[in-house]
Amino acid sequence: MTFDIRLSLRTLRAFASVVEHGSINGAAHALHVAPSAVASALGQVEAEFGASLLIRTRSKGITATAEGRAMADRFRHLLEDYHGILSEGRDIAQTLSGTLRIGYYAPVAPAFLPQLLQPIMADNPELTLDLQAHDNASVQTALLDGRVDLILFAGQDLRSGITTHSLLTLAPYVLVPRGHPIADMPRCPLARLTKERLVQLDRPLARPYVDGLFKAAGIAPHIVARSDSTEMVRSLVGSGIGVAVLNMRPRIMRTYGGDELVAVPLDGHAAALELVSGHAEGQPRRLVALVLDRLHAWSETNEALALCVS
Repeated sequence: MTFDIRLSLRTLRAFASVVEHGSINGAAHALHVAPSAVASALGQVEAEFGASLLIRTRSKGITATAEGRAMADRFRHLLEDYHGILSEGRDIAQTLSGTLRIGYYAPVAPAFLPQLLQPIMADNPELTLDLQAHDNASVQTALLDGRVDLILFAGQDLRSGITTHSLLTLAPYVLVPRGHPIADMPRCPLARLTKERLVQLDRPLARPYVDGLFKAAGIAPHIVARSDSTEMVRSLVGSGIGVAVLNMRPRIMRTYGGDELVAVPLDGHAAALELVSGHAEGQPRRLVALVLDRLHAWSETNEALALCVS
């Protein structure tokens, strides 16, 4: 079997680098080649596909079309597979290099993701991380656009083209300062919160989720503060300003300000949030598959279950 290889690996790498850096000069600098060589590679790719994959403007440089971003992502996968084959063929200890790009739902991933990634980074010293905080909608867009390799998010409003795996079921709980009357309750009825001042996590998924809990129960909560930062919500609760309804318990029940907190399960039949992993449909590249395997194994441990309040 013979193949007519019209585009070299250098050409594919140059195109992907231009999409990543947004300019010919930026790509040339990153690849240590002349700008003219990069410009020639762009012309070869677009001529081969018979379509304009890049938008060139004086003010913004070069921006890829949706098709161009998708093609650049496929080129990156192909280049990594190529280097992986060479590495395996040399029969040496395999290490991973390059950049792993993870999009994550901000309120939950910091509780476990760094500890999970640390041994992978230790085993692969040439590997770098690009961690991007997102809301539930934007993280899926980033994955489908090829701007991240895998995502961690609450699996609601799932878009087509994404393969998911359930990690944790996150039931709601009431966060109170130690010494608060609710802290001694085994479970807290939602109606009990009508007597409390509420601090709300103001993020695109968290806020409508909590609003929906109260609306379904016919309760109008007394909201005294909102913040888009989980740690700020925790600190406001710890200082005694109010209580909060959240879904994932961090490892340490103490705020930045040193106040102790208590998580009390919310009574009733409130729908839980599902923390899921996601990657683009198809076989993930080797590095992504490794991280996903570690995530899935971790989700079944007691350490993972300790982050859930039930």
